[in-house]
Amino acid sequence: MELLAELLSLLLIAILIATGVKYVRFPYTIALVLVGIAVGLSGLFPPIQLTEELVFTLILPPLLFEGALAMDIGELRRNAKPILALATLGLLISILVAGYIASLSGIPILLALIFAAMVSPTDPVSVLATFKKLGAPKRLTTIMEGESIINDGTAVVIYSILLGMLAGSTSVWQGIAEFFFVCIGGAVVGFLLGYSAYRLLAHIDDALIEVTLTVILAFGTFLIAEAFGVSGVIAVVTAGLIVGNYGTEFSMSPTTRITLVNFWSAVVFIVNSLVFILIGLDTPVYRLSEHADLIAIAILAVLAGRAVVVYPILSALRMRLSWQNVVFWGGLHGTIPVALALSYSGPMREEIVSMVFGVVIFSLVVQGLSLDIYARRVFRRDESKAEYEELRARLFSIRRAVEELNRMASKGEVDHEIASHVIDELEKVEQRLKAKVSEVLSREDIREEEYRKVWREVLEVERSAVSELVRKGIISEEVGEKVIREIDEELVSIEDGKD
Repeated sequence: MELLAELLSLLLIAILIATGVKYVRFPYTIALVLVGIAVGLSGLFPPIQLTEELVFTLILPPLLFEGALAMDIGELRRNAKPILALATLGLLISILVAGYIASLSGIPILLALIFAAMVSPTDPVSVLATFKKLGAPKRLTTIMEGESIINDGTAVVIYSILLGMLAGSTSVWQGIAEFFFVCIGGAVVGFLLGYSAYRLLAHIDDALIEVTLTVILAFGTFLIAEAFGVSGVIAVVTAGLIVGNYGTEFSMSPTTRITLVNFWSAVVFIVNSLVFILIGLDTPVYRLSEHADLIAIAILAVLAGRAVVVYPILSALRMRLSWQNVVFWGGLHGTIPVALALSYSGPMREEIVSMVFGVVIFSLVVQGLSLDIYARRVFRRDESKAEYEELRARLFSIRRAVEELNRMASKGEVDHEIASHVIDELEKVEQRLKAKVSEVLSREDIREEEYRKVWREVLEVERSAVSELVRKGIISEEVGEKVIREIDEELVSIEDGKD
């Protein structure tokens, strides 16, 4: 009962903060951390520790599932090179570099690598919230979100392998084999469960049941994957991608999709609110001051490890420097590092936990605040573009409304005559909006961007059509792969043209 009262009190504080930051230009998640630290120092609440079990079984599944649910597989595929490079090989290199630099402080190299792996998962919640407000490019948003979702899984697996090496139960080669088994196994489990849920959703037409099924999928996938000894994090992400890109598109009505999005948005808001304020509450402020020298080296090590990876990879992919700076400085650290630090019980625990918390607080407060200022300069809002996006949104919503009214009228759910009258009114509004769109499209830059969007959609349709021919056996897999590869090259060239 006391725990429930404390959580409700913290949630009330979070709501008050969320309301307050709307009137000032201050990131919500950073405000939560700072208030959490202040509340912790005041002693108003007894500590509610973010244990590994709490984070991995109750907090991470909904956060990962909702993030994957909202991600476009097409966007992921188009940006696969930078995402995979940053979240796999890049992650490994950054751990090695950060671990080596941290070891210069006198910490044994294996413990330094464990610290580096522990702190390496990125948490872009604050960054993406800023991106949404400023209308940052979709490609950059996808890269940062995709990297975070994938490196959560790979970092946790690397951390577990290093712990095994510390205990003497895992060799280097065993660790490498385990890494591939756990990652691939997690993806397989997630795909099977996500696809099964997608097929089941196609036979259900009840929003409440469908939403409940996604809740079971999010938590159940994690538990089943972990029971099989594979990555629950990767499994949840995979299942979320399947349901988000196929289940919502082909198995749900528009009403159910809206209900689903609103439900998961509310869940994530509640979870994130509690998590970030608890990070502040759990921060051992007095202990951090005792290890200030180690924390300073840890921060430099983590920043150096990220810089060594981000700039060479994104430069090779011809990404503009301002975007590289955002990706580098936007590599914030949050929930997972804190959970792993609190669960660590090996040698030099106090030093390593202090280093992790020091890096997390620095990244959320210093990097988060300065990135918010920098991003506002990089992504200055173009008023004409904003007007165009608003017009497109209103046009799209009207067309969807007309389609839904026609469907409801054909099934007798609404009176046909009334539906026709409402549709006539909507179509008049649509004509006025189309005239305004034509005016805005007279700007060359907006017209060029829209031209690229249309080509991108056309190529996606072509890609889907070729895949369908392969599935039906009309063309061979070899021919299909060749054509799809050519289409992907065209998609990449379109994206590169934007930079």
